[in-house]
Amino acid sequence: MNVTTIYLSSVAFHERNIHDIIAAATAQAFNLEFSSGLDFDPSMEEAFLSSDLKRLPHNYFPAPSAPFVLNLASKNHDLRLKSIQMCKNGLRLAKAANSPFYAAHAGFCIDPDPNFLGKQLLTVHEYDRAKHWQLFLSSIIEVLADAQTLNVPFLIENNVLAKFNTNEQLQNPLFCCEATEIIELFTTIQDPLFGLLLDTAHLKVSCETLSLNAENEMRDILPYIKAMHHSDNDGLTDSNDPFTDDYWCRNLLSALPNMPHVVEVKNINLQMKKKQIALLEKFLTYEY
Repeated sequence: MNVTTIYLSSVAFHERNIHDIIAAATAQAFNLEFSSGLDFDPSMEEAFLSSDLKRLPHNYFPAPSAPFVLNLASKNHDLRLKSIQMCKNGLRLAKAANSPFYAAHAGFCIDPDPNFLGKQLLTVHEYDRAKHWQLFLSSIIEVLADAQTLNVPFLIENNVLAKFNTNEQLQNPLFCCEATEIIELFTTIQDPLFGLLLDTAHLKVSCETLSLNAENEMRDILPYIKAMHHSDNDGLTDSNDPFTDDYWCRNLLSALPNMPHVVEVKNINLQMKKKQIALLEKFLTYEY
């Protein structure tokens, strides 16, 4: 996985149909991350496998006909098993497509409705964070067994904690939003096929919420990063905006060139897609 390859997330395309996105990416020879948010299509998996693109399956892909929120820390046994199976299938797809890894989001202490993702989550019950953490670790270990069999890295993506998803005590129902817990995860489970997919936009919002310095947090987790998602925001919501010349983490990126990088900016035109890729290439090679 020590090769610099830049992918575009499927969220970067105006099209929502998977076949249209593949056609648009193929026409420009873009590498493509197949992510969530796509219209359900029973041929999604076949379309991924038959594509000639350099490609990645990500998190909630391919979306099932009956939506659910992938949660490796769920206390709902059936939901956790479905989440584990989705991750195992993601690893299988990655192996078949010669993708460099498969990644899933870190777990939650709650089971949100799919319609509330990216919005205020309704926390209507008490939860035992320590119990959910143990469920999360158990799920990862089970998924890693398949990762080892397939020899495909399994990565966990840091969650985003917006202020509207905390209470007055800043209690956090989401795992791996800040460096301390990310370090705990990779200290507890040490495996050469296990690593972090760092979403820079998620980290920026989480650090604003928790009054942490985002650059310092990123420095602390550099050893665990094996791939990255790139977009920007105002620090309050994960809006997947374009990054610019003053991208908050640009000074750190030249330390992380030899890995997959994904542009996860939403609904941008062709000119902006090319501009974002070129800007990221500059950051990855420029010595500040």
